[in-house]
Amino acid sequence: MASEILQKALEIKEYIVEAKRKIHREPELSMKEFATTAFVQSELKKMGVEMIPLGSNVGVLGIIKGEKKGEGKVIALRADMDALPIQETTDIPDKSIVSGVMHACGHDCHTAMLLGAAKLLMSMKDRFSGTVKLLFQPAEENLDGSKYMIDQGVLDNPKVDYILGLHGHSSYNVGEIALREGPYMASSDFFTAKITGKSGHGAYPHRIGCDPILAASNCVMAIQSIITRQIDALDNLVISICEIHGGTAKNIIPETVEFSGSIRCQNMEVRNSIEQRIRDVIEGVASSYKCKAELDYHYGVPPLSNSPEVVEIVRTSAKKVIGSENVKYIDIPAMGSEDFSRYLEVVPQGVFARMGICVPGKNVPVFHKGNFIFPEEALPYGTALFVQFVIDAN
Repeated sequence: MASEILQKALEIKEYIVEAKRKIHREPELSMKEFATTAFVQSELKKMGVEMIPLGSNVGVLGIIKGEKKGEGKVIALRADMDALPIQETTDIPDKSIVSGVMHACGHDCHTAMLLGAAKLLMSMKDRFSGTVKLLFQPAEENLDGSKYMIDQGVLDNPKVDYILGLHGHSSYNVGEIALREGPYMASSDFFTAKITGKSGHGAYPHRIGCDPILAASNCVMAIQSIITRQIDALDNLVISICEIHGGTAKNIIPETVEFSGSIRCQNMEVRNSIEQRIRDVIEGVASSYKCKAELDYHYGVPPLSNSPEVVEIVRTSAKKVIGSENVKYIDIPAMGSEDFSRYLEVVPQGVFARMGICVPGKNVPVFHKGNFIFPEEALPYGTALFVQFVIDAN
């Protein structure tokens, strides 16, 4: 038997599904979510939700004030809105009409679930005190959207006490919620290294004496030794070289070679040491080949760590919505990254939770692929968890 809140979410399932289908049919890339923003604003206006204007015409901040006696908490609920530059290959009624762009990560569904939560919370203001902030965020895919929202002041005036984010996950079945307290997801940093030598004929490399391709190749290999020989094996760290560019012809040694990569880490102390470690490696290796090395290092989002205190509140809420047997524990930290971590830098009392989207007997959804399908039957569960959390935290 469905819980009271889940039953209310099931009663508005048609609304949530239709919202999802509209957004899915008309996907927009990061920081270009103009139509999605306008749609969300229109829906919130119909509900009577107060909105605070944001810059750049993307992103929405909705405000719902509870009417239950008591001071209550300021709670932020976050949904992301952007799509990916992927051609959709599914055969569903709301297939993307935008060539080369689709919602292949479920952000359309997250937005629809939060719209559903807004609808229920507006009808249940007597059930909670405090203030709910609805964060409809652009640009999660490029990991910049949360910074944009924070810079817009969405966590202030009034200052947020708790924040909850929710993302689908194919390791769990529809109707399941998964949580982990403490360190969960990795930071995401990037770098480009430039190795400069001398250009010359491929038949006479000895006349050059400083081959940047040879130096760069050895740099790539040596960088991997940082993980195996400089970092404790218990500290999760991944350095992946994903691009390498150099040369214009098969018989010409180029003057420069560039290679780029990503660094994922869950330990801040280790993270803060990697730039210098990479710099030392490439400068040392390049020098041994009489080449020069330059490093351009970019710090992205920090590691994501969930508040144990708030995890317990969310776990209690999830048990009420779906039953304790359907609340799962995430055993292993993930090396993927999420810009929700930036919110947690400002509001440490927060949780990034997972909800199941796998349907037994059907293909397992694979994120960031053209055939990705987020099952619509999962949508009410996300809406219900958002609403139950607000009630339980107040």
